[in-house]
Amino acid sequence: MSKLQRGRRWMLVSGAMVAASALGAAVLAATPRAETPPPGLPSTTPEATATPTAASLPAEPTPWPAPPPPGHGSVPPAGDAPFGRVAAEPARVRTGDGDCLNVRYLPGTTGQPRVAGCAAEGTLLWLTGDPVEADGETWRYALGMGWVAARYTEPDPGAVRGFGPFREALVLAVAETWPWTQAGRVTGNGPTWRGAWLPFNAAWGVARPGPLSPSGRYLAFSAWEGEGAGDTVLVGLEHGTEHTLKGAAAVRWGPGDRLLLRLHGACDGCAAGLAWTEPPFETVVPISGPVGWNAAWMPAGDALVTVEAGRGLVVVSLDGSERVIPLALNESESIDQLVVSPSGRAVLAVPWAGDVRVIDLETGEERRIARPIDVLRGGCGGTPGLTAAWVDEDTIAWHESMAPGNGNGIVVFDLATGARRILPFISVVELRSVGDGLLAFSVSDAGGAEKGTGIAPYSSWLLDAATGEAWPAVEGIFAVWR
Repeated sequence: MSKLQRGRRWMLVSGAMVAASALGAAVLAATPRAETPPPGLPSTTPEATATPTAASLPAEPTPWPAPPPPGHGSVPPAGDAPFGRVAAEPARVRTGDGDCLNVRYLPGTTGQPRVAGCAAEGTLLWLTGDPVEADGETWRYALGMGWVAARYTEPDPGAVRGFGPFREALVLAVAETWPWTQAGRVTGNGPTWRGAWLPFNAAWGVARPGPLSPSGRYLAFSAWEGEGAGDTVLVGLEHGTEHTLKGAAAVRWGPGDRLLLRLHGACDGCAAGLAWTEPPFETVVPISGPVGWNAAWMPAGDALVTVEAGRGLVVVSLDGSERVIPLALNESESIDQLVVSPSGRAVLAVPWAGDVRVIDLETGEERRIARPIDVLRGGCGGTPGLTAAWVDEDTIAWHESMAPGNGNGIVVFDLATGARRILPFISVVELRSVGDGLLAFSVSDAGGAEKGTGIAPYSSWLLDAATGEAWPAVEGIFAVWR
């Protein structure tokens, strides 16, 4: 089998780069909605940390648009999304010669000068859909990866399945017709609740960094067509209520279901360009310091870490105070992703190109981890969700999608030993820690679904970072595990 040659995979730019109109406090509008709440959701509101006093904003009732506003070009789907377990067969790579198994964009070896990835001997694959005959081989689709020659795989019926330590997942399904998304609650026995179809596409770049709040109680999305384009709609899944935050776009959920917002008309990284709100979302508080769109919440929810050109990392408290950690960046090292460690002591910084960095927020000490991408050449990139995470204080993970050779996939890196494991998942749209040494991630197999039958276009996975075993747990994306 030939060695891997990897081509670039371009995605939509992050939806945090939003349209803008007028700078200032956002106006909150609340309207109840007739919808059956999902059973089992806790009704308590997360405890809030101390924050500056914020003026209450007037409520402006706005009806939920049904039918959808002009420009959508479609109406909500007539039925519900399927939700439930992913139909896939576990199998191991068995090449017989110890070499890796090429993973391809299309079934066959012709018409595609590059392969998508290369799965090492023993890698757990999840095969799905109908077999396809091409170029003298029988091809199967490996979820999250691509097409593989079936004769180099061996069934593994004893592979890990299920929900791990979790009892349920709140997950999003994307309709085939633009632009509808539905939330559903799923247990090991199947779906137990479905929400109404909402007029946004959770798989598109504007969803970053994931519409569902950490608790799963709320969902935030922005309308990008018709009246209210660019405003943020907050859906309370517990009681079926909706609020519209006018003049602000959602950027990132944080602890206690706090939500970072970008105020319309503000430039990226400018003072008072961002704001925050929290349940019950009756106030929006501008942040006086300069904060970039790729800011990361501190674990206590009382401050944000951001990158400011010419200064470095800046820890900006919600009360406006700040602390600077110098950080030198060259032109190719624009920081794409920032994630703070569980203790709040360090930050993981993943640039578009160049070394991954782990920076101590107390001492400023920096550790660099070499990557195969030293320069970013042309194009644009990004994913709907964040694709970097801390497994624990000693283990980090990020997704590589533009590396040469066989370097693409989810990279799990042990800070103590320097050991690096690469799992060749190519189409990852979000990655995060869910505790107990597990990572949760979502993949898009929409391209594979177009070339074969019986392939779920989106699925949510669990990954044991210690063993490298990953399994598709439920259909849909952005699963919140409980």
